[in-house]
Amino acid sequence: MEIGDRAILGCPPTNLNALLEGSGMPDYVPTVEHALATCEQCGTDVWIGPRQRQARALLGDGAVVLCMVCAIGVQRERGVGIVRHLGGGDGRPRLS
Repeated sequence: MEIGDRAILGCPPTNLNALLEGSGMPDYVPTVEHALATCEQCGTDVWIGPRQRQARALLGDGAVVLCMVCAIGVQRERGVGIVRHLGGGDGRPRLS
């Protein structure tokens, strides 16, 4: 299915810490409420949070799950973008 003007749920790739290594950014730690999903554009494994899953369920085909890299690319192609944070970050960290 094409992305078109569907809402984008930008999700962090599972290798986000490797991508940010040496940048000084703190490690990304998904919570136990996060689940694995797949970027619908490039096939990268991503972490999808509970509120993103809820938005996906509410919007159905009106939403697309993308890794952050693809989400930025699609927004660039559209020439416009609205970024919103769905909240969260209050769950228990996932143990390695």
